[in-house]
Amino acid sequence: MPLVKSCLLLLAAALLGAVGGCSRADENAPAGAAAATPGGTAVIAFAAEPDVLNPLIHHSAYSGQVLVLLQDCLMESESDLHYHPRIAESVTVAPDSLSLIVRMRPWLWSDGVPLTARDVAATWRLYVDPRTASPRAGGRIANVAAVEVLDDATLRYVFRERRADMLATLGHHILPAHVTDGLDPGEIRNWPLNQAPLSSGMFVLADWAHDRELVLERNELFPARQPLLDRVVFRIIPDETSRLAALEAGEVDFMEGLPVRAARRLEAGGDIEVHRVMGRLFGYIVWNLERESFADRRVRRALSLAIDRSVFVDGLLDGYARPAASPIPPGSWAHHADLPADPYDPAAAAALLDEAGWRDDDGDGIRERDGRPLRFTLITRRGDPVRENGAAAIRENLRRVGVDARPRVMEFSAAIDFVSRGEFDAYLGVFSTSLTVDPSPLLGGDAWDRFNYGHYAGAEADSLLRLGLSLADRDAARPVWRRYQEVIAADAPVAFLYYPDSLYGVSRRLRDVRPDMLSPYYNIEDWWIAPEDRRHPATVR
Repeated sequence: MPLVKSCLLLLAAALLGAVGGCSRADENAPAGAAAATPGGTAVIAFAAEPDVLNPLIHHSAYSGQVLVLLQDCLMESESDLHYHPRIAESVTVAPDSLSLIVRMRPWLWSDGVPLTARDVAATWRLYVDPRTASPRAGGRIANVAAVEVLDDATLRYVFRERRADMLATLGHHILPAHVTDGLDPGEIRNWPLNQAPLSSGMFVLADWAHDRELVLERNELFPARQPLLDRVVFRIIPDETSRLAALEAGEVDFMEGLPVRAARRLEAGGDIEVHRVMGRLFGYIVWNLERESFADRRVRRALSLAIDRSVFVDGLLDGYARPAASPIPPGSWAHHADLPADPYDPAAAAALLDEAGWRDDDGDGIRERDGRPLRFTLITRRGDPVRENGAAAIRENLRRVGVDARPRVMEFSAAIDFVSRGEFDAYLGVFSTSLTVDPSPLLGGDAWDRFNYGHYAGAEADSLLRLGLSLADRDAARPVWRRYQEVIAADAPVAFLYYPDSLYGVSRRLRDVRPDMLSPYYNIEDWWIAPEDRRHPATVR
């Protein structure tokens, strides 16, 4: 049973028991297969540097991928779509489903200090402290009325209302109270642990050379099963071509976001193994609804109809994707499979723009209303050819219906900074959804301080969102989520473009790698390198 997954949990109708033993991959290997041996360094190519290694405030997905290796959770999801205890030993649900009693296993921080119930309660207080301004303070966290310490190993979570994902709340990261108690939440963006976090997971941060690499080493104090690898190095290589070259040259062992132009070639055989996983991502454009140009949903809908999704699906992604229609991707049980993606229909787009009062009266090719042209800047991140080239294609698509979209390609951290402050017109990005069905961080009317960058709020959408989140029975919840996706499609607060498959390139010297929809590093504790294949230095700088 793999142990490293996303700490976001999937609600399932299963009783909780104690953590069971986990067998090594080689114990189930066929007779004659090579035995997995401890040791070695795996090098992973990262497209961008994490912003901060603080789960309260990070925005970057790269931060999240590192944090899941550094910090364990009370519980975590598995590929069977059930949740399993990690730091938690057992969980008892109250008869009214409004509180949980959590009994914790003995656990240690990487500095040797015991991880106790006080750490969990102190972390929850930081999540909800307005001085922290955590983008994760809403949703499940906001539904917690209190986290009570009953003793060092026992907690009570008290909830405001029954929700289908209450047990998933136990998937939040935990910070060390013996460090954070002495820090000012109002100065959280300057906390030393943003760059040098303590670990409760299977790895510790050994070194962080900014813009170069992060080095993680095995956490010798980790109470559960130790990983086979001595260390994992995340090497920062912003340029995709350079990342691919490093993978093929053996300088890195693992590359997420393998370019589709290379995947077909590498699948034919050689030193690189290609893993294709139906992902939980979607490419989208978020419109800033604070801008007058996007306040009218007819305009938003028109812009979506004017974009040719085949440019992404068949062109830039070479078939390793599907057209997107909603914020709940195909891998989810709640996905609305009958809801079609917006077709490429420039004529319908032009008619909607005419109806909304945007017309090209002066004949310059750009529509205007009240003397103001329909012109905006489309921000996207540097280093991803799909987004960079996609932004250029979107410009051409929209130009054909009289809209002037001007791409602005920026470094990822700078782009997110602009977008999170609301200093943007439109943003072309990729969003990673929770496998517990919860679109509220992206589209909830109360999530403007989280990832609802466009400040969307819809009365019917929010009502359906609250209802869907309250229903634990999937048969009862499914029609609610179907209607929710239909309402979002009609309101068009974002333009859903594509559901990409996740493509991973893995050096064949790195063995037993099994990426999953839950995480690229789903079973990283099983990864191993034979002694004769170990190339990278055994010590850090």
